[in-house]
Amino acid sequence: MWSGFLLALGACLCNVVFFANFPEQRALPWLSVLLAVVAIILLAIGLWRVFGQPRVDRGKILSSILSLVSLLLAGVAIFAFFHARALPPSSSAPQVGQKAPNFTLADTTGHPVSLDQLFAPAAGDSQGIPPPRAVLLIFYRGYW
Repeated sequence: MWSGFLLALGACLCNVVFFANFPEQRALPWLSVLLAVVAIILLAIGLWRVFGQPRVDRGKILSSILSLVSLLLAGVAIFAFFHARALPPSSSAPQVGQKAPNFTLADTTGHPVSLDQLFAPAAGDSQGIPPPRAVLLIFYRGYW
């Protein structure tokens, strides 16, 4: 039972570790599914052992709760594996160091601001303050 719980927890953590940048990152989703499947098998064996022996009443409640939590974790890992494939490809996303196209968005006060405006000198600026040399853009991949 505990081995199944730990493997189910490991399967969920594989999905979190996937966003770390290290070699052989492509194997983590498959490892996550493998750990989840093995966890479900171990949980089934553990439940069969606990409930298959009528003389032992101790641990049935804890085993049931642990199995439910473990099945939930394994289910989340398997769902994340299949649902992550539904994300749209990011082939047209800007790459690091690539010049961003001009765009206009609302600032915190609701006024439209374009990327060209950020690099232009301020109108009526008598102090001669130069415009910024760089702008930090953060892109969140998603479709919400």
